[in-house]
Amino acid sequence: VYPVGAANRLLDRLGRFHGRLATLVQLVLIVAANGAALWLRFDGEPPGDAARAVVVGLPLLALVRLAWLRAFQMHRDMWRYLGLGEFLGVAASCALGSVTFWALKTWATPLAAYPDSVVLLDGLLSAAALVGARAVRRLHHELRDPAPCSRRAIVVGADDDAARLLEVLAGRSEHKHRVVGLVVARPEEAGLRVHGVPILGGFGELERIVLERAPDALWVAASALDEAGVPDALRRCRAKGVAVHVAPQIEDVLVGRERATKLEAPRAEELLFREPVHVDVAGLTERFRGRRVMVTGAGGSIGLELCAQLAAFTPARLTLFEKHEAALYDVERRLRQRHPGLALDACIGDVRDVERVDEVLAMARPELVFHAAAYKHVPLMECNAGEALKTNVQGTRIVAEACGRAEVEGFVLVSTDKAVDPVSVMGASKRMAELVVQGLAGRHRTRYLTVRFGNVLDSSGSVVPLFREQIQHDGPVTVTHANVTRWFMTVGEAVQLILEASRLGRGGEVFVLDMGRPVRIVDLAESMIRQQGLEPDRDVPIVFTGLRPGERLFEKLTNDDETVWKTSHPRIFMAVSVNANGHAGERRVQEIRRLLKMMHADAGRNPTSALRTVTRELERVCA
Repeated sequence: VYPVGAANRLLDRLGRFHGRLATLVQLVLIVAANGAALWLRFDGEPPGDAARAVVVGLPLLALVRLAWLRAFQMHRDMWRYLGLGEFLGVAASCALGSVTFWALKTWATPLAAYPDSVVLLDGLLSAAALVGARAVRRLHHELRDPAPCSRRAIVVGADDDAARLLEVLAGRSEHKHRVVGLVVARPEEAGLRVHGVPILGGFGELERIVLERAPDALWVAASALDEAGVPDALRRCRAKGVAVHVAPQIEDVLVGRERATKLEAPRAEELLFREPVHVDVAGLTERFRGRRVMVTGAGGSIGLELCAQLAAFTPARLTLFEKHEAALYDVERRLRQRHPGLALDACIGDVRDVERVDEVLAMARPELVFHAAAYKHVPLMECNAGEALKTNVQGTRIVAEACGRAEVEGFVLVSTDKAVDPVSVMGASKRMAELVVQGLAGRHRTRYLTVRFGNVLDSSGSVVPLFREQIQHDGPVTVTHANVTRWFMTVGEAVQLILEASRLGRGGEVFVLDMGRPVRIVDLAESMIRQQGLEPDRDVPIVFTGLRPGERLFEKLTNDDETVWKTSHPRIFMAVSVNANGHAGERRVQEIRRLLKMMHADAGRNPTSALRTVTRELERVCA
């Protein structure tokens, strides 16, 4: 409102004279209260001697009152922050001022006719005037930037904590929430009101209240997280799209008490748009207990989860193979901390190094090898095609053939849906890796298997951490295309599928997961924005940047020449190529080796041309 804004600008400019202005205004109010007290006491017709005594005593009264106001520092308080402390300060200064003036006037002869009733009434009116002036200033401050209150919120906390949080939220334009109810510790208080806001029920009724009232956000006092069942209820509410904000207790901060001030980050399952897939954990435990297992790419998102789940099955020995020192150190430290009795080998090495791979296999003598080492970032691989082929294809061939020579019982390749009818260097390289593994099936005692799945939520380089970072910085959230879709799964689901496939397969199979319906990336972005209590395109803009090189709108889980068979697990299927045979497998290996040599020579000079060559040759190899 323009008059409010203009007055605030004037007050801001006069801020450096606050002490003198406050004293002047309070002096005016004291004089006005004294005159009003005399007028009210005698119904507007005071006797002459009483009126003369009041006029004579006014300077002394004003001096006494100002002295006591100064003693309580009431000339320095900021009026727009009127609270209980300021109210008590005004009341005490006025009471002591009245007592002091009454004592002085009994000794002063000129004030003998000063009515005691006027002294009492003057004290009451002065206190009312001084508090009222501050209340008007606070009201004026609250009107300075009126909050639009575009969102509905419910406050959750014990009585005092909820009331304090309610006061913080009231009228704060940066929060933009209108509190529509309170959820407190005691359900019997339902129906009562705090600062005009109704109490809707107790902690045990939180989910029902959220379902009925459909708020945009929950504001939670940190102390409520100590109550049994409240954190779980809040997580379930958040999973339904209600933002949850936890406010720390200032008392905890002052005394250094440690208390949870936030819920754990939203779980990946909350972004799936479907129910998570589960496998037979007991069967997996029986499968891996007492076995020697090796994981390549142990420091990556999939490799790390593979190691974590395998370690829980108490294998006889777990070998980690990783070329990045820091990543290997991190996963080894985590596993040793959680499983101190685990026999663990941390081996630095590159899957492209034949001698090192053979050396580690000879030392570890694994019965099962899970090959998760790969370059997976699509746009990066478009610019580094040769490296993608060296690691994803040549590295896979080296490890797979070494496993055959070492007579490893089982080899499992971790693949991707981008290997189906590939249009990118990364997808083409992973498809060629699949063909390498299929081509080796039957040539050794080793069972060669492939596991193919879609995007892994919250993995390094995926859209979830990118979106989370962009939302924290108020956007924009970047999506390549309005219609782009992907299949998603959690890293836990991906690893359970890999482990289950190693139990199901006999050799040469490609396993895929029934991942439900594809998810539009823009829907995922909007869901993550709403989890933070924000509105897409209003609070956080979504910008469409266009498909990057190597990307396409839709992904598939099977090639055109593959048929899908059921397995013993209702959500795991097997993709079988109708052209698959042993001679074709041998021919594929030889063709891919030839193609690798050509790719190495061409990729560094012209990655785009190399991609076209890979795709064209791959189609011929797969025919």
